[in-house]
Amino acid sequence: LAAVTVLPVNGKVTNEGTLVFGDSDETGAIFTLNGDLINMGTMTSGSSSSTPGNTLYVDGDYTGNGGSLYLNTVLGDDDSATDKLVITGDASGTTDLYINGIGNGAQTTNGIEVVDVGGTSTSDAFVLKNEVNASLYTYRLYWNESDNDWYLASKAQSDDDDSGGDVTPPDDDSDVTPSDDGDDGGNVTPPDDGGDVAPQYRADIGAYMSNQWMARNLQMQTLYDREGSQYRNADGSVWARFKAGKAESEAVSGNIDMDSNYSQFQLGGDILAWGNGQQSVTVGVMASYINADTDSTGNRGADGSQFTSSSNVDGYNLGVYATWFADAQTHSGAYVDSWYQYGFYNNSVESGDAGSESYDSTANAVSLETGYRYDIALSNGNTVSLTPQAQVVWQNYSADSVKDNYGTRIDGQDSDSWTTRLGLRVDGKLYKGSRTVIQPFAEANWLHTSDDVSVSFDDATVKQDLPANRAELKVGLQADIDKQWSVRAQVAGQTGSNDFGDLNGSLNLRYNW
Repeated sequence: LAAVTVLPVNGKVTNEGTLVFGDSDETGAIFTLNGDLINMGTMTSGSSSSTPGNTLYVDGDYTGNGGSLYLNTVLGDDDSATDKLVITGDASGTTDLYINGIGNGAQTTNGIEVVDVGGTSTSDAFVLKNEVNASLYTYRLYWNESDNDWYLASKAQSDDDDSGGDVTPPDDDSDVTPSDDGDDGGNVTPPDDGGDVAPQYRADIGAYMSNQWMARNLQMQTLYDREGSQYRNADGSVWARFKAGKAESEAVSGNIDMDSNYSQFQLGGDILAWGNGQQSVTVGVMASYINADTDSTGNRGADGSQFTSSSNVDGYNLGVYATWFADAQTHSGAYVDSWYQYGFYNNSVESGDAGSESYDSTANAVSLETGYRYDIALSNGNTVSLTPQAQVVWQNYSADSVKDNYGTRIDGQDSDSWTTRLGLRVDGKLYKGSRTVIQPFAEANWLHTSDDVSVSFDDATVKQDLPANRAELKVGLQADIDKQWSVRAQVAGQTGSNDFGDLNGSLNLRYNW
């Protein structure tokens, strides 16, 4: 059965083909079936996606028997325009519902009514089969047991403590990946209207943020991360460092969880060394490859649904460094270290029906660090050193704009940031044999970051819940095998508010001449 007319059809109808109600030239057309309808095929609105508003009016009972229903909807608040199925009788069976959505998204209360049932409806009469997203928000399908109607709503579980977080403006869309359960549509009784309703956010918010944070985070380093504990001068050196770790953080006031695994391989070497017998200056170059994978999980909808998204960033950092030591021979006393890095990265985000998006990003970073090493002599030539340190790092990050399969523009990642660090390092220098020197060390740091990582979805901006202040602890062991070779292993961890955590390990190899 096919129809492009507003004239009524009388009698019981079994749809085994395609039923089209309304046409693209009309808005608000009503196609009436005076009798029961059994849907074994496809029912679709003839309205264009930009002008929804047609109604299929069934004056009788409706039964879904493996059929499908396609509706066009403006994704906004409760009063948004939509195509609709109206049933005066009862709704039963199962029908797959597909929503073709447009609009900038908005937070809903009850939701957008897409099926109006005058009688009673079973709780599984309609199942949403595609992801429905607009700007920051995810829309789900809900059955209201009190009136038996079906609604599209962008709302989270009522027991969530947070109601949305930093959102500018509070109207938006989403794009996500279904989690582990097989519930494609979700159908529960929504909470009563009135009061504040927390929105359900798209999970790939965290995927884009994590790519940015990982790129910025893997540019960070200190003099001791690069050089280790050097108690003697050298004409030059080359070094290699491998680092791998896991980071956890949140976004949008705890509504998005992000888990990242990352790795970095770095090479460097001195190209210029100067000294006058007392002071020394060393200049070198360095390069690194970084790779990070993230799983981002959104907050649960009122129906218990939860979505995930994944992302990856990989690329290269190229840089130069320069270090001044007040004591050219032992490197005790004051020092000043600075470096610059330029990074360029490939980014990808995978998110359900939104598909996979790829984009490029770049980052610049400049660091200035200073400290003073106090050596305390022990017996048998052993030494303990205390080194208070201070560091400031400026970073600039820029990423391409992305437009996903829903038409959502994702940008707003360009930013400048400042990170400051105050720390204290304790080194031991223990002679083992005539050549080998064992150097255990520990370092405690306080880090302060001036801004959050942010991203915009159709001009609605959300932020990562990075703590402004973080505590860091590093412990490790360095072995100077002889006058040329040294190896160092380190474990480091950071913690902060908003469930932030980072744990990593690194291995360094250095050759002096």
